[in-house]
Amino acid sequence: MKKLNYLLIGLFLSVAFSSCRNDDEQKAPSFNPPTAAEFAGIRQNFLAGLTQVKTFDANYGLSFTSPKGVKVDINNYYHQGGLPVTGNVQLRYVELFDIGTMALANKPLMGRNYLGNASPLVTGGEFFIELTQNGEKLDGNAILQVPVEYTQGANPDDMSLWAMDEDSTVWTQDVNGEIVRQGSGTGAESYYYCWLPFCWTNIDWLISLPGEKTEIRVRVPDGYDNKNCSIYAAYLTMPNTLASFDIYDETGKYFTEHTGIAPIGFQMFVIFISGDILTGQFVYSTKLVTITANQYVTFTDADLHTGSIQQIINAINGLYN
Repeated sequence: MKKLNYLLIGLFLSVAFSSCRNDDEQKAPSFNPPTAAEFAGIRQNFLAGLTQVKTFDANYGLSFTSPKGVKVDINNYYHQGGLPVTGNVQLRYVELFDIGTMALANKPLMGRNYLGNASPLVTGGEFFIELTQNGEKLDGNAILQVPVEYTQGANPDDMSLWAMDEDSTVWTQDVNGEIVRQGSGTGAESYYYCWLPFCWTNIDWLISLPGEKTEIRVRVPDGYDNKNCSIYAAYLTMPNTLASFDIYDETGKYFTEHTGIAPIGFQMFVIFISGDILTGQFVYSTKLVTITANQYVTFTDADLHTGSIQQIINAINGLYN
């Protein structure tokens, strides 16, 4: 009888311990939120993997066709004081055409409108061009021929050139560059002929959605904030959009934005991007929402996923399939 009592007590303790352990496991975060520096490092490594690096003789210039079919000509460059360049120079070139890649690289599509407010853009491609010699950044411009086919969801005739600093996330219309439409339609014979300065540039169409706007607030799991995660919006009917929730309310613990990026009744994908410090991989989640007045969108630990870089890019781009 005494042995039976001991067995019953042991069984009870085992079940109780197992229940507590399961409760702890359920409360534990799905991933390990990174610090701000760790998240920035994950993104920097990703962007470095997208960067094409080429060294060439300044006396001859450089021409090549990128993997996306962009024809690049680098023939106009000089030292910052205006002196001509001789010897070898190094080119760093990045091209981004899909929102999955833009989200991981933190290159959202928000441009300054005539009031100075950040408004959504529809893109035909983002580009980074940097020319250096012995660590010195050179001035000048590049000529790019960009296929019109990448301007999904935009009017190809309304595109203009935008630029931003390397550490910024908001674009301004570029008065130092120029864009000319060549050909008609969206076939292979139609492209944009662009004179681009050496910086981040973007072929874009500034949009303003009609209807009553409302504030949209996005809550994220414990351990995440604007230092170690980012929140974006991609419009259901416009594949080449990636608006940014660039305000974080420390008191309410939510993300929001400046001007009302979508009207009531509008449908859009809300995208969460962060990283995991143990694996060094990106962590993401997406939600399709229909905007209501004073909308709240909440991401929980259970919503978060990871995968290879290409799997995550495919998942975000696949929202439109």
